[in-house]
Amino acid sequence: MEIRIIEKKENKLLGRNEIYFEVMHEGEPTPSRKDVKGKLVAMLDLNPEATVIQYIRSYFGSHVSKGYAKAYESKERMMYIEPEYVLKREGLIEEKEE
Repeated sequence: MEIRIIEKKENKLLGRNEIYFEVMHEGEPTPSRKDVKGKLVAMLDLNPEATVIQYIRSYFGSHVSKGYAKAYESKERMMYIEPEYVLKREGLIEEKEE
């Protein structure tokens, strides 16, 4: 698996960096969010507790997936701004049982 950064923008208003990337995975299935997040954090020296993967999109017949990640200044800022479903998907909050 190889990750290439397409665009990296700083969003000062929300206190985060927005990262658009491509994942090349020749002969392998689409990598998991956990694997991609780990590699992005290592590549860009980000805080793993304040980084979320918004999406990874695969295309049929292609070995390249495109994705979007957000790296916040702090975990508290991320918990305040990100929607609940994203935080659940990242495993940062527990799902409420009714």
